[in-house]
Order: sequence, then C-alpha cells, then structure tokens
Amino acid sequence: MKNKILGALSAALILTSGFLHAAPTVIVYEWAVQAGKGGEFAAALDTLQKSDVSKDRTAQLHLEATSFNGANPATHRVVVLYPSIAEMEKWNKKFVGSDAGNAFLETINDISSPVGQYMEQPLKSWGKVSNNDKVFDVVRLQVSDPTATLAGLDALMTAPETKDFPGQIWLIQVVRGNAAPSGRITHQIVVGYESLAEMEAWQDYMLTTNAWKTWSDVAQNSFIVTNRFTVDWLAVYEHNYTLEDFD
Repeated sequence: MKNKILGALSAALILTSGFLHAAPTVIVYEWAVQAGKGGEFAAALDTLQKSDVSKDRTAQLHLEATSFNGANPATHRVVVLYPSIAEMEKWNKKFVGSDAGNAFLETINDISSPVGQYMEQPLKSWGKVSNNDKVFDVVRLQVSDPTATLAGLDALMTAPETKDFPGQIWLIQVVRGNAAPSGRITHQIVVGYESLAEMEAWQDYMLTTNAWKTWSDVAQNSFIVTNRFTVDWLAVYEHNYTLEDFD
C-alpha cells in the first residue's frame, strides 16, 4: 500500500510540475510560412533531413501543416521526437553552425517567420500508435485538475464503448513554452486518425455514448480549452527512431 501511495504522489508531482525529467521529449517549432511558399519550406527541410548532420541522431521528425488555428498565425510545424532531453541537446550542438543548418536557416528565413516553440512530454497514450495516422486533432488545455483529467481520459478510452477506436490519442504535458497566442497551455490532448472522414465518423459516434457524457462532466470541472486545431502530416523522417519507440 505504501508503494502505491508513493507511486500516486509521484505521478501527481509530474503532472503538476514544470520540472524536466528523463523521458521521451517533443520539441515543436511553429512557423508562419508565406502564401505559396510551402513547397520551398518543405524542400529546404527535406534537404536538411537528408544531410549527414541530421542523420547522426536518434529522433523522428514531422513536417506538419496546421489549419483552423484560431489566433495562432502558424501555418506549419516542425515536430521532433527524442528519446530524451540529453539526445536533443547533443544534436542541437551538432546542428548549430553546421553547413547544413546554416543553409536551411538561410532559405527559410526568406520565406517564413518563427511563431513559437515549446517542449512537451507524453504522459500516456491509448489506441494503436502508428504512422498511418496523418490527420491529428490537437486540443490545447489549461488544466486545473491534472489527476482527474488523466483518470477521466483513461476511463473514457478503456470503456467498452470505445473498444473500436480507430486511431491513437495522447495526453501530453507542456513543460516549456506555456505561453501561446491563444492563452497559457499546460497540457494537450492529441488524437490521430487516418483521415478527416475517419475523424468525423468517430466523433459522431462518440457524442452518442455514455462514456463521452461521463468524460464531458470530468472535462468541465478539470480544464478549459484554450485552442483547438487540425494538423496534417506532410512528411515524416525517422533517424534511428520510430513513433513506436517513442510510445
């Protein structure tokens, strides 16, 4: 019983604190790319990812397009998954001042503007983690009761009514860069589907279930939504690391 109590206290501290701990880590870079320049941005990133300096790390990188982004002017995101903060730091030292890095920055600085960046760490995932999911529903939260949020989401995703959930869902804690154009964020719920049609069909079904009604009551008392937007994966690069490794 003592170990169970200590485990619960540890989980609560991780959920509520901004301390960095040894865990898989995500770095998100948001960019406002000029209209009609998305192809050039993607080409510059592709060249960088095929360079020796990019291959010399353990990470998975996504180029993503954002839509329905509210007050946030970002049109694209570069999302990098690392097994640890130490791996991120090690690669950043290789990137800064490298020929490939300088060429990339020179190109994108002419066609885009940085909007923001933040660091996050996953708390739990449900469903089948897969690169087949290309469309993601991202819900940004300001959480007042993180323990209830995690427990409520776990109850929702383990309910009999959600056993046929077709995608993947992640509860993520934002540990750095909490200030956003739409307000302060502490956590994100990220839900992946293979298509918008799959997303629509599942959400239509979920609204009819008792499990969703129970989750809605938890949500109402545990957090406020500061923004919600859609992400489309444009490209994925695996550098000795996969999404399944990250999970």
